[in-house]
Amino acid sequence: MVAYFLGSCVRAVLSVITLSRYNVSAHARKPYTSIIHVIWTTSEVPTQWKQSAESWTQLNAKSVYCHWNHSELEAFVADEYPWLLSTYLAYPYVIQRCDVARYLLLYHYGGTYADLDIITVTPMSVIFASAPVTAGVIVAPTKPFGVATEFIAVRRPRDPVMRGVIAGLRRAAASPWYPPLPYTAVMYRTGPVYFTRLINCYGAEGRVYVIPAFRYYSIYVDHLDGASWHAWDGQIIWKLYLLYRRLSDSISLILLSFTVFVLFILIIRNSCYFVGYS
Repeated sequence: MVAYFLGSCVRAVLSVITLSRYNVSAHARKPYTSIIHVIWTTSEVPTQWKQSAESWTQLNAKSVYCHWNHSELEAFVADEYPWLLSTYLAYPYVIQRCDVARYLLLYHYGGTYADLDIITVTPMSVIFASAPVTAGVIVAPTKPFGVATEFIAVRRPRDPVMRGVIAGLRRAAASPWYPPLPYTAVMYRTGPVYFTRLINCYGAEGRVYVIPAFRYYSIYVDHLDGASWHAWDGQIIWKLYLLYRRLSDSISLILLSFTVFVLFILIIRNSCYFVGYS
């Protein structure tokens, strides 16, 4: 009994030391509303994003706000997930390490991750309360398809969905099937396409809740200028997508106009028919 008690004390002390080392207080292991993670190169929030950072602390006063810099993240991966460290360090783009770090933090501690360019206008307690209780992971939709990685909320540590996301990282990093372009390498190996594909495995089980777009973008959050990681190919892909949208909208407008015209003619014809034979 004494040995068990001493062992529990040692584990508790080590847990507090580990948490404080990464600027996470010991009570961050409380339920889902207790911690908010953000990531940046240094420990200082850039001036253009101070407004968004303050919004999270103001609306979630009882939460622990954890700003992780890149050095702390590397130490965190090395200490807690050494089996992934070589893959983590081998990523050619910084944003890939940021993607992986957010998955690891959410799996390890739970809580909410948000990009620095996101302003919250709704407390996390409201967002969690709006999702089904069975959904351990809450995400936001993105265009043209899938879910975003700019905002991810996880109810509790060690969520099985996040475990699956982490488990696929090394295989995706070694896959020869993705185009060797900066944008596609990020999207398919660590970013939104990868994340969407992995969490889709759990969608049917009700463990993932995708916030309706109208609610997320109009009620829950606002956005500042971001996309700081987009390279030249990302800009081209985005412009092509916008062109596609404009063409689709034009075609849709033409089809809609034609349909309305046909319906109008039919109504007129029917009206004349009934008037002529009344």
